[in-house]
Amino acid sequence: MADGQQIIPGEHGQTWMSFPFGDLEKKLADGVGDSFLFGQKVTDVHHVSVGFVVFVLLILAAFRFSSALKKDSTGGVIPESRFNLRSVFETILDYVMSVMTGIMGDKAARHFLPFIGTFAFFILTCNLIGLVPGFLPPTDSFNTTVPCAVLVFLATHIYGLKENGMEHVKHLMGPVWWLAPLIFVIEFIGHLARPVSLSLRLAGNMIGDHKAVSIFLMLVPLGVPIALLGLGFIVCVVQTLVFCLLSVVYIGMAIEHHDHAEAH
Repeated sequence: MADGQQIIPGEHGQTWMSFPFGDLEKKLADGVGDSFLFGQKVTDVHHVSVGFVVFVLLILAAFRFSSALKKDSTGGVIPESRFNLRSVFETILDYVMSVMTGIMGDKAARHFLPFIGTFAFFILTCNLIGLVPGFLPPTDSFNTTVPCAVLVFLATHIYGLKENGMEHVKHLMGPVWWLAPLIFVIEFIGHLARPVSLSLRLAGNMIGDHKAVSIFLMLVPLGVPIALLGLGFIVCVVQTLVFCLLSVVYIGMAIEHHDHAEAH
């Protein structure tokens, strides 16, 4: 940066949060040093602020959806005749439920639908809000993706222990007792890699998508960025699906009953 030039955290330039929090972002950026991911001074004031906005929007939408169901005399059995907020909720939930049922069965899918469904709505909304000019997706920050991945990791082993007890731990040691120490180390590393891959994949793809749109917006400000926004929408949906799908697979593998016959 040249002397006297304003320091903008990261490479994103001005955002809507630069106006109320610009000075705070600058002070924080001066104190945090270089980020290992961007090689730039970055802060998460914007991501936290937008994440809170997403949280409030989802709460309001959930109340609106609940209110619409209460007013429906059929109890939500018959779909709406026109496409509205309720239709959006039902479409997403129906798809998530169908995917979960195919992986972990109907009973487990119904039990974990609130957990996975919350991730689906939160991550999708966080991704899509990044397509709005002046906003960054909270999911391009590890402060958002890492807690989500850690929650999945904890749920995997908490429900695995709850469902299978010590069999969940024995499953990590393999079927052969004399290879148990080696297998446990391999499994332990593999399970730790899951939240790392979940958080890196989601953040990395959202960063890449936003960077691509920003670059083309600077090079060709008209026409081309609109097409890239369409591709960005696909990226937002696919990354939400990948995160939720892998989460369902991890939890489904943990809660299934294992039958290890010891090899002789």
